[in-house]
Amino acid sequence: MKLSKEQINKLVGVDIGGKGGKDSILAEALGHKRESSKFYDAVSETGEVVEYKKQQSSQFLDPYKFSLMTSEEKKIKILFFMHDGNFIKEIYQTNYKTLIKTMGYSAWDLKAIKKLYERECFLNRPNTQMKAELKIEEIKTFKKIYWQIIQTCYIKNIIK
Repeated sequence: MKLSKEQINKLVGVDIGGKGGKDSILAEALGHKRESSKFYDAVSETGEVVEYKKQQSSQFLDPYKFSLMTSEEKKIKILFFMHDGNFIKEIYQTNYKTLIKTMGYSAWDLKAIKKLYERECFLNRPNTQMKAELKIEEIKTFKKIYWQIIQTCYIKNIIK
């Protein structure tokens, strides 16, 4: 995904700090339609579904969710919006398939996780979740599609 100048200019002032509720703001800035689903948050102007992840450092993810995905769902694009507590500093792009591989989960691992959740102790407690850390160093291995220097350049051009 390549961001347009218009998208970049809209993202410059977006404050994504604090708790939740920022997906609709990001979708609007990117020209996406906000659509909450199990595996994605928005739909692009071309009909591509996109998941948004917003954080300052590491991200905690649910491997059980990965175990439920089809191979088609694993192609869903993910955008990691790295921020300083308020404003976006970098955006990294990947998809679930690459994310799962980066986290070290094999097909066998995901099958075992899915099987674990079929056990009675999990069935009796349907809201049980396990979380796994995706470290910031791992996020930074994904394709960087936006960084603060672009913000600075566009801000300077706007001021001129």
